[in-house]
Amino acid sequence: MSFFLYNVVTHTPIWVWGLLTMLVALGLMQSRDHIVSRTRALIQPIALGALSFFGAASAFGWHATVQPVWLAGLALGFMLNQRLMLPRRVTALPDGRFAIGGSWTPLVLILAIFMLRYIGSASMAIVPQLAEVPLFAAVASALYGLPSGLLAARAHRLLQAGRPATALQTAGA
Repeated sequence: MSFFLYNVVTHTPIWVWGLLTMLVALGLMQSRDHIVSRTRALIQPIALGALSFFGAASAFGWHATVQPVWLAGLALGFMLNQRLMLPRRVTALPDGRFAIGGSWTPLVLILAIFMLRYIGSASMAIVPQLAEVPLFAAVASALYGLPSGLLAARAHRLLQAGRPATALQTAGA
């Protein structure tokens, strides 16, 4: 078993490890309290969502089942954040930026997207026929979409924190 894993890791292109290093650095930066602009708050979920979406599409093709299942995973992740309420500590600053409490959750989500893509790609490199198995494609596509939905919901929560309170909202407070 260890020889098998060794072969998988050693046959991984070097750029994949560079990408992993950059993603880990991005996640670690978010483990501390930090301030982000509106643009920066949107770039991460868009970029990682696109990576996830095109990962599913490139692995399984542009079939009528792959994209809707990926979107279902995205929607599930977005709805799941209604319960998780991530990020938990966010304050809209007067200049339009956001103060966000440090959290390990973004790192976990970033690594989840990376690992799902890595494991899926390695599996299909070893057994190319997996790409043609509808259940494998559906499960992988949904799993690709789930962390993307959580990241998108996290960005949505940030943007909601920056919206001015309406008269109706402040009247009940």
